[in-house]
Amino acid sequence: MISSCSCNKLEHKIFLECPPPDVPIVQVTYDVYRLWHKRIIKFPKAERYSLGAVTGQTILDLLKQILIATATRDKVTKLRHLQNASALLDLAKLLVRLSKDCDCLVNEHYLELESQLHTAGNMLGGWIRSLS
Repeated sequence: MISSCSCNKLEHKIFLECPPPDVPIVQVTYDVYRLWHKRIIKFPKAERYSLGAVTGQTILDLLKQILIATATRDKVTKLRHLQNASALLDLAKLLVRLSKDCDCLVNEHYLELESQLHTAGNMLGGWIRSLS
């Protein structure tokens, strides 16, 4: 699980509120990266440091945007970070599918990752709709 917030009181007053450690989409995205990390070990060496690394970084960037959105009070800023996260999620789905098509992932692992990404997408879409 994700650790508790270390925000100071000034940050709380100005821009931020502590993100709850149990935000479901954060946990799902965290789990997606953990799954990806386990799968990249089996990647062909030629793809591990290109396609594998780009996909892993995209998932981490997605997690970063979601965490920033959870910590942001301003609705417009929060929506902007969520829309960025949505674009990163679409890219992550595409890169995971490309990994399968390039024979870097077996179908079983692809389906597992795709299922988790789909779950994150549903949560993210609902969150964006609730702010629009």
